[in-house]
Amino acid sequence: MIDTNTLWVWPRAEGGLSTDLTALQTALADASRALGFSRQELGRVVCPDAEMSIDFLTRPAARPDAPRLLLATGFHGEESAGPWGLLRLLQQLDPQALEQVHLSLLPLVNPSGFRVGRRFNDWGENPNRGYPSSRCLDGTPSREARLLIAHAALLVPAGADGVLCCHEDVGLSEAYLYSFERSEQAGAFSQRLLAANLAHFAMHPDGLVDDCPIRGGIVFNHYDASFEAWMMEQGAARAACVETPGQQPLERRILAQAAMMRVFIEQADKA
Repeated sequence: MIDTNTLWVWPRAEGGLSTDLTALQTALADASRALGFSRQELGRVVCPDAEMSIDFLTRPAARPDAPRLLLATGFHGEESAGPWGLLRLLQQLDPQALEQVHLSLLPLVNPSGFRVGRRFNDWGENPNRGYPSSRCLDGTPSREARLLIAHAALLVPAGADGVLCCHEDVGLSEAYLYSFERSEQAGAFSQRLLAANLAHFAMHPDGLVDDCPIRGGIVFNHYDASFEAWMMEQGAARAACVETPGQQPLERRILAQAAMMRVFIEQADKA
């Protein structure tokens, strides 16, 4: 079990620390603007010393019937490689790849936790629990979760054809993922994401991870009160919560996160 009060901070290869909120937000704004994303502020979390926005970025495809994908990072503040991986992706992505999908981004759901490397937000709330579920009741929604739920009419259509949530497991050295598909077993969508993760890390062994059954590196169709499970219950075609291992070097984790995001975007039509 992860200690939710522990602060996880790593040096970045480019200089600075993994918790540098200002550097991340500035670079994300520059990179997304250069690719033609538009920004909408969903709301703000008001801390004693600062107000921090939760942003929603969108970029339409070249054709109306292109897949609609939602990519979200930074639910847990100690899982730094997701937000930094998104930045790496945006800085390197060929704009032509974005012409093939309607891509929406939640680049940093939990800024108050991210800025110190702490799992939960400033009020000790879990931003990835408490989403309405017919199958699981797990916690009261955090401030961030309430904000996302309030924007369901915006987020649900944005992720109609696929949702990718980028997480890390700071206590582990092996990689895995949670995935959801409308089938009895994990299909190409799940396997491609797993392969991109395993290009960088060993696979988590079969058995249990966080009390969930895992086989072949995948926890499959495990519905809880998370954002990704909620999006599936709202009608998304497929979803995944990818997990890079926090016991491995930060740079490798960033590379793996960016690689999985690229697979999610560039192979959407093959799902």
